[in-house]
Amino acid sequence: MSTSDKTVLSVVIPVHNEADNIQPLYMVLDPVLKHVSKNAYEIIFVDDGSHDSTARVIADLHGMNGRVKLLSLSKNFGKEIALAAGIAAASGEAIILMDGDGQHPVDRIPDLVSAWKQGWQVVVGVRTHNRNEGLVKKYGSKLFYALFNRLSGQRMVPGSSDFRLIDRAVQQEFIKLNEPQSITRGLIDWLGFKRAYVTYAAHPRMHGPASYTFRNLSKLAAHSFVSLSPAPLYAFGYLGLAITGVSFVLGLAVLIEQIILNDPLSWDFTGTAMLSILVLFLVGLTLVSQGVLALYISYIHTQSKGRPLYVVNHRESRGL
Repeated sequence: MSTSDKTVLSVVIPVHNEADNIQPLYMVLDPVLKHVSKNAYEIIFVDDGSHDSTARVIADLHGMNGRVKLLSLSKNFGKEIALAAGIAAASGEAIILMDGDGQHPVDRIPDLVSAWKQGWQVVVGVRTHNRNEGLVKKYGSKLFYALFNRLSGQRMVPGSSDFRLIDRAVQQEFIKLNEPQSITRGLIDWLGFKRAYVTYAAHPRMHGPASYTFRNLSKLAAHSFVSLSPAPLYAFGYLGLAITGVSFVLGLAVLIEQIILNDPLSWDFTGTAMLSILVLFLVGLTLVSQGVLALYISYIHTQSKGRPLYVVNHRESRGL
């Protein structure tokens, strides 16, 4: 792994209106990267359509240090798109993803790199503590991971974050995926590869309010469920099966007790009640038909994403 002719380490940092945080983050990040990569590194700031002086601050840093690079998007496309753009632009043998607000601990980067050098191709930062995390965000995060793991067919460790390292082999497969509304960490996990975990406690934001709001997080969670799992499509189908089954059993019981046996249990069902059971049964059938339609929509949804049938990690034999 020679450092003389290639970039060993790339750091991708998506930023939006983070002008006050760029310089402080660079000051703590640069010495760490110089140490762990022996100066063979690059820092790619992806400016996601900022309205403040973010781009100018990064450009000034580039003038001081050519290893600092600016990728400025034409408008605010969102954090996940900015991350994808930075990953595609990175030239390193390993790529570290981190936020631009200082919450991801720079002092854990050597641990990420150490795990990568041991052969792990994806090293995930798992957040164990965040002092500034409110109750809604905290328990909302727990609910997200629980539902995601149950519905998506994937396993995402609770607390997994965008603070992670991916090998170049992972990058090359990731850029083949063209899913603009998917969560980046979910797509990386879907690719597979050898994965290790590094825990960390999140730091407070350096300066200013977060531009990524709870509303943004909620939308991202919804998009993640839709893009990574067809399960929500089937929900009404399952509900329809339950309603149809219950109404069928209830209707059959009423028919036998009320009509055939002449009400020996004195249930005394009125015509309106019987009609309600019939309506409930028909509603259940309608939902079941939507569930069947969902099967076909799920097939179209899966095909439209165009994901590869498989991902090759490495090849040992010539000619393969």
